[in-house]
Amino acid sequence: MDFGLKGKVALVTGGSRGVGCAIAQALLDEGADVMITARDPQRLAATRDRLTCCGTAEVHAVAADLEDDDAVRAMVQATIEQFGHFDILVNAAGSVNPADFASLTEAAWPALFEQKLNGYVRCLRHAIPHLKTRGWGRIINLAGVGGREAGAITIPVGLNNAAVLNLTKSIALLMAPYNVLVNAVVPHIIDTDRQDETMRLLAELTGKPEATIREERLKKLPLGRMGRAEEVASVVAFLASERASFVVGAAWHVDGGAYHGI
Repeated sequence: MDFGLKGKVALVTGGSRGVGCAIAQALLDEGADVMITARDPQRLAATRDRLTCCGTAEVHAVAADLEDDDAVRAMVQATIEQFGHFDILVNAAGSVNPADFASLTEAAWPALFEQKLNGYVRCLRHAIPHLKTRGWGRIINLAGVGGREAGAITIPVGLNNAAVLNLTKSIALLMAPYNVLVNAVVPHIIDTDRQDETMRLLAELTGKPEATIREERLKKLPLGRMGRAEEVASVVAFLASERASFVVGAAWHVDGGAYHGI
């Protein structure tokens, strides 16, 4: 199936590893040009060199800290200067750590949303004017099942991801008249380095062995296994494509059946 992405330009945040890197590769495989961004310039450059391009597609990289509004503005501008325009924004950066509620001090709360939500907002604010002028665009925000299921030690995770889902629906309504389609992808327990970090943090917070945490989490997955980054990337590539031309404000779960809500 031709996704119709040849000649399109995608900006993928968090593109230096894990799911973000897999998304960049999936878009390149469909013939889109891709700009990847992350904070660590060395890891970003190494990832850029590993990504393989399809046909005339190109991949470039620009380092940016999404907590810095000027850096986000420069990142968007660098994408436009490199390719002449851009069409697709994938917000895949930002990881939210589980935390004990009692540890979240007054000083910690304002910074809580810098882990994810605020970076998404900055990217949207600087990208939207350019996408509106194109008359065609796609925005895909990565959220998480925690945004729909409360947890005693996942309060920061839940708050950030619930806010991302609400933001996605709201921006989708705002941008649909301009043919800029906005959706969310909701992965859960994907086999990446970041997932290993989460397992370790949960073990520390609960006092359980990491192996026990891993076993308990896998039991919640009807498929009985962790997801692969490429499985998330395939859904993102579809939502970025011409084939998803009537999909607006949706949240696509890629979670192995973990979420039991309707």
